[in-house]
Amino acid sequence: MNPIPARIKLYLLKLGFQPNLKGYRLLARLIALAQEGTEVMPLKYFGYKRLAEEFGASEASVEKDIQNAISAAWLRGSVDVLYAEFGETLDEDKGKPTNKQFLLTALERLSASDGKYGELP
Repeated sequence: MNPIPARIKLYLLKLGFQPNLKGYRLLARLIALAQEGTEVMPLKYFGYKRLAEEFGASEASVEKDIQNAISAAWLRGSVDVLYAEFGETLDEDKGKPTNKQFLLTALERLSASDGKYGELP
């Protein structure tokens, strides 16, 4: 298992993610894999399968653990920061992004930062 880059950890922590949740580690690894050029989309066929093999879990539990981590961040994180990052991508019914929406937005933000991700809006 490769180490997760510090800027991914910093990004997730600033959004309110809890590092003690398995979904945090799964999501951080998923972002790292995508940044390395590994095919992770569609998540159901590539991303979750890859993480399930790497972490010794089922694909369904990988998906659910990531959903739970996102839900926990939405309950504990700063509403202003989360809305600034994901305002346009929020699922209208759930009030938070889907796993796919979260991943795509995170990848966009992290790649735009050019490795200098500091302060969130």
